[in-house]
Amino acid sequence: MNQEAEDYKSATPIDSKFKGQFKAWRVIAFMRWVTFIIGPVAIIIDDYLQPWITTMGLPNILTIEDLSQWLILDILNLKKWIDVDLFLAIYYHVNWVSCILFIVFVVWHVVLKRKTTAAARDLTLLEEKMRAGI
Repeated sequence: MNQEAEDYKSATPIDSKFKGQFKAWRVIAFMRWVTFIIGPVAIIIDDYLQPWITTMGLPNILTIEDLSQWLILDILNLKKWIDVDLFLAIYYHVNWVSCILFIVFVVWHVVLKRKTTAAARDLTLLEEKMRAGI
């Protein structure tokens, strides 16, 4: 009984599980950093660091709010649908939602890292068993 070449898979279910867990873990790690920049970092720079810099007598520099406004309204050319007032109203809500998502992604990252480590350990044990049988 010969298998067709299209039906043959050399990857074990444990290997597929590890690859899936690893990809999900990396996606969550990336989203954790994105929400970290949009949320807590933007709030710290806009609300605390920038006013402190101006009170010290240094020139007013760009804030994350100005940068994101330039990116969304000018570069992506969404001025047709979003005016500046609506952007400013939405911006603070996006910051706070990103802070909450950052906390969720940190917890999710820890859980997925443990699962990925367990899947890698299972894959390693399976490979050792296969080598012992050769």
